[in-house]
Amino acid sequence: MATIDARKDFELELGFTRIYKEYQNAHRAVREARCLQWQIPRILLDVEEDDLVPGGCHYGAVGFSSQIGGFLYYYREDEIKAEIARCGDNPHRAQKLVEMLRFWRAENSKDRLRAAYTPKQFLAMPTDDWEGTKAVSCPLYRIAGAVLDFGKLLELGIDGLEETVKSRAQRMGADEECRSVCEGMAIALETLRETVCLYEKRARLRKSEAEAAGRSEAAARMQAMAEALYAVRHKPPAHLLEAVELFWMYVVVSEVRNYGRIDDYLGKFYASDIDSGYLTQEQADGIVRYLWKRMAKRRTITDGRVFVGGRGRKDEKSADRLALSCIRATQALREPDPQLSLRFYEGMNPALYEAAMEAIGEGCTYPVLYNDDQIVADVEEAFGLPKEEAVHYVPYGCGEYVIDHKSFGTPSGVINLLKGLEVLLYWGKGQDVPHLLGERGAVMQETLGRVCGIDKTFLQYQDFDEFYGAYKRLIHFHIQVMAQQEKMEYDFADSVCCLPYLSMLYDDCIERGRGLFGGGIRYLGGTLESYGNVNTADSLYAIKKLVFEEKSVEPKKLLEALRADFAGYEALRARLRACDKFGNDLEGPDALMQDLHRFVCLTAKAQAKQVGLDSYLIVVINNSANTSLGLLTGASADGRRAYTPMANANGPQGGADKNGVTAALNSMRKPATNIHAGAVQNIKFSKETFRENRRAVEQVLQAYFKAGGAQLMVTVVGREDLEKAQRFPERYRGLLVRVGGFSARFVELSREVQGEILNRTCY
Repeated sequence: MATIDARKDFELELGFTRIYKEYQNAHRAVREARCLQWQIPRILLDVEEDDLVPGGCHYGAVGFSSQIGGFLYYYREDEIKAEIARCGDNPHRAQKLVEMLRFWRAENSKDRLRAAYTPKQFLAMPTDDWEGTKAVSCPLYRIAGAVLDFGKLLELGIDGLEETVKSRAQRMGADEECRSVCEGMAIALETLRETVCLYEKRARLRKSEAEAAGRSEAAARMQAMAEALYAVRHKPPAHLLEAVELFWMYVVVSEVRNYGRIDDYLGKFYASDIDSGYLTQEQADGIVRYLWKRMAKRRTITDGRVFVGGRGRKDEKSADRLALSCIRATQALREPDPQLSLRFYEGMNPALYEAAMEAIGEGCTYPVLYNDDQIVADVEEAFGLPKEEAVHYVPYGCGEYVIDHKSFGTPSGVINLLKGLEVLLYWGKGQDVPHLLGERGAVMQETLGRVCGIDKTFLQYQDFDEFYGAYKRLIHFHIQVMAQQEKMEYDFADSVCCLPYLSMLYDDCIERGRGLFGGGIRYLGGTLESYGNVNTADSLYAIKKLVFEEKSVEPKKLLEALRADFAGYEALRARLRACDKFGNDLEGPDALMQDLHRFVCLTAKAQAKQVGLDSYLIVVINNSANTSLGLLTGASADGRRAYTPMANANGPQGGADKNGVTAALNSMRKPATNIHAGAVQNIKFSKETFRENRRAVEQVLQAYFKAGGAQLMVTVVGREDLEKAQRFPERYRGLLVRVGGFSARFVELSREVQGEILNRTCY
């Protein structure tokens, strides 16, 4: 799709650089707002005739972005170099591009942040390539997870929000920081209004084109779009389509990738338009479907969360009506985006849960199910918040909890727990260290040993507790450093920008006259993504039982087998695989999983005060990184072969759960849910089981939730369909599967991820 202001000759990038330099000494809020004022109109995607809700962005090779394009002020060197190479006989233009490249090499936010790392941080994070890292932990450079107060936007409109900002600036008197932050916000609102006007003009142009071609239906749709956009340039929305247009325009300029509790802020418009006769229900549902189509076009992959249901909504009856429409839209369109999720509780309108079961049974993979009766109390405990705040929890992305428009919790790092165990098993084995940690591995291990108090090889440990204690010290070090990096990232962000679009729709920022990370936000938290949890627990249990308790496997032989990826050690691998595993409701492995989980979560939680955050919590929300990081991790003591996927999130290893679905669910609910910021559980039913034994399946799920199960993601699909989709992908384009914290078309996944999904137990 073309951009509205088609980019030629790197006009976007060169102009952005010029604006940045012009305002380089201005207050960071003003500089950012002016840069966005240049960038946004030039990256907007054009209106298409099948739109009713328009709007998207295509980011340039240089620009500002909180997540989609890059990390804050970013550049993409390969694209700039390619453009320089295309200059040919235009040396003047080539020189301008070379100067721009040189400037952003020094000025880009990611490298500036990384240049400030301490030696201790580099020890834990030797690389910034998390998809190719051989390290135990790695940073993620992004400002992700904003969930905005769209209700405030729709109540005030652009003019009302602008008046709120200007009024606050006037009341601050001599507070220069506040006045500058508010000035940046005011400029950002000008850009928002300009964006609305741009799309209104493009809609009218598309209407004329459709009329000239005799496409009356498209012309009518473009007219409705233009009128709705015109209506919200200065006034708050009065009707559903106007509310949807203004909401989406703000999504486009703000870059937010998650949409919060949509039934809470759009429900009243939906119900009012139908009840007043302004719209029929069919027309109102049509608007919702067009919004769903727009969200699907955006294709956020691991984001796109939109929530319905749950406690704490202002007008439950109106919200429920829209919630049912959202479920119907999901059923009708069957797209990976948006990630419709349902919060439910005892006593809520049962029609929502029933509609959810219908959609799941059709293979939609949505809604994702969240049990308010458990999670509200969990959030209270984990975040240390009163119930009246915890009730407004909203998972974003792959499932990390935040408090709706009150807290932030960017997942700014990953930790591969199984890689940590691998490193410890080979400790002191010089020839293996480069393979595990890269070329500097031997030096790194020596320093790590001093920092973590590890001075033994695997062969020298006398009992399991001693070995497990060394592992915990190694993991504690990495978690500690990742927490420091999280706070450092926030502080750096505040030093270069104020994120006006996010700040304006977060509680307290305008009132305090501060940007999101400069003291504006009410609760500033962070999260750390953990991977390999289940494989690590299963491996530790096998080591505990076979090596230290039974003494039936020699430590040396285990290391030899792991190093050889079990070639020539098939009998030993069979013993490791036969060892009890998490997911069967067995005390031994489940207890070790619980202990590992508690240690990791509480270690992370304890870092918040140390680094100056309101919370720092683990999230067990695997997307497809269990596969990508598994491909970088060697053979493990649970019998898993080298460079193969790890178990997904909090679920058993594929095929390891042999005692049935109830046992698997019992195991999955055992790790404590009140000490982290979200964990996901995937379960897969065959179409025959779900459709022919629907009542029994629902009883199993209800028992799981009543026993304290917090969350569940259900895929209904036949193994035969998955296998056929691998052979004939063109015939199965619509087949959806739950990967981890997101859904995807099965045929669009890598072969490795497809294989991991195929290997999951299907009940």
